[in-house]
Order: sequence, then structure tokens, then C-alpha cells
Amino acid sequence: MRIAALDADRAGIRPLVLTAEELERPFNPVSLGDEQQRQELATKLAALAATYNFDYSTACFALDRRLGLVQRRPLVARTERENCQQLLWEAGQFLTEDAKAFSCDFVLTSQWGFVVAARHRALDGYRALGKAAAVGRLDVDLVPFALYNASECANLLAEDTFSLLLYADVSEAWLLLIEEGELCAVTSCCWEQEDDAPAALEGAVRKLLRAGDNGLQRLWGAGFVYWSEGLAAHLGVPHSILDPLAAVKPKLLGSTPPAQRSEYAIAVGLAQRGLAR
Repeated sequence: MRIAALDADRAGIRPLVLTAEELERPFNPVSLGDEQQRQELATKLAALAATYNFDYSTACFALDRRLGLVQRRPLVARTERENCQQLLWEAGQFLTEDAKAFSCDFVLTSQWGFVVAARHRALDGYRALGKAAAVGRLDVDLVPFALYNASECANLLAEDTFSLLLYADVSEAWLLLIEEGELCAVTSCCWEQEDDAPAALEGAVRKLLRAGDNGLQRLWGAGFVYWSEGLAAHLGVPHSILDPLAAVKPKLLGSTPPAQRSEYAIAVGLAQRGLAR
């Protein structure tokens, strides 16, 4: 579990806390529906807040990838309202009979609309967790949008026409294709301990690149960056560390190296969403 607490003033964003904590048992979709496990996590969150002297007046949690669905659709209407109405209709088509069980939101770029669907039951679980942890204002976001937010706020996306963002963890990864600074496509992959992780990552990248029209210019790696370094070498493209705090004044960052800060890219992106509200 990784947590980022940020503050903001006229001078910009200031990191308050970046911390990682091992949980006694994995917190997964089943855990979210278990009151005892929610309380255990809430107790851990409260202890961290007390240790590092911050609060949860505003907090944003990452939605487990197994509880959310992202679908990309081309924009066909002229106005944002009309596009959202069209995307809502299309969501009803691919969610079929389960449509009423989902809450839908939309992310629009200049060319694409991304339908984000999460089960009401899952969101209720996060609300219950937030209540147990004394969260004032709770939000939930999917990992790829938090990762994009962190990269955009760090001013990392302006130079390359066509780039790939990769966040790799112990057994899963998120991949985002960026074109002219905008989100173009997104996918994820996972693997077991006995699986070939590099092969899983390469397969996900090849699939994602079919969604773009230009040659890949750069791979931005975060999390366990040795995965992204190896993949970039295999693809023959430059590799850069996705430092979510690259735009922060160096004197506020301490001695933590960019590769280590990259492990908090998702957490920082979630925290920045809270600051923007």
C-alpha cells in the first residue's frame, strides 16, 4: 500500500508524505466487502496519519482493476454534452443487462471518449472504508487516469509526439499510450509468479501500439522500473523515469531518487486530484 499526502500554495505543490506499508494480508475485492478487513485497513490508515501528522480531510483511493471497466470510443458529436449522452448509450450496450449495477463516468480528449464503469457495490465498499477511516471527502479513481494526471502535472508529456507510460508492480502493470500529450489508449496486464512477466508486458505493449498511428518515441517507466528499462531496450526506444514530482522545487524533495519517487506515481496522481477539487 502506497500513500502520498500533498499540499499546495501559490508556490506550487509540496509533498508532505510518501510512504509504503506492507499489509498483513492482501486487500482485494473480497476484502472490500468484509467489514473486519475494512476496519483493519482503516486502523492502519489512522495510524499512518498519526505517525506522519496528516489527515484525510480529502482522500482519493485507487479502484482495484478487477472492479472497474474502461472502454474507448470515438467522439461523434459536436458538444461535450452530446458526446457524454452518446457514450452513456454505448455503455448500456456493452454492459447489457448489468447496466444498472454500474456507475459510469466519462473522460473526453479531442478525439476519444473513455467510458469508465464501476459497480455500485464496489463504490459502496470504498465509501464504507472511507467512513471507517474518517475520510472527510472521498473520491475513487482508476489507476490509468491517476497515472496520466501525475505525468501531466509533472510536465512530462509535452516533448514527445507519441509515448508510452508504464507502471509495473509486483504482479500487474498499467500501460497508457499518449499522443500529443493526450491519452490515446489504455490497457493492463497481470502475471503469476511462474509466468514470463516480460512476455506479458511485451504482449500488452504490442496490443496497445496497434491503437496508435505513429512511431513510439519514448517509454516512461514507473514502479518497478527494471521492467520498463528492459522493455524499452527490447523495443529500441529511449527510456525515462516517470518522476511524479519532477515539477516540484528540488529543495522540497530531499534525497529520494527519481526512480524511488516513481513508485508513488499513482498515489501522487490520486492526491493531485484531491488538490484540484
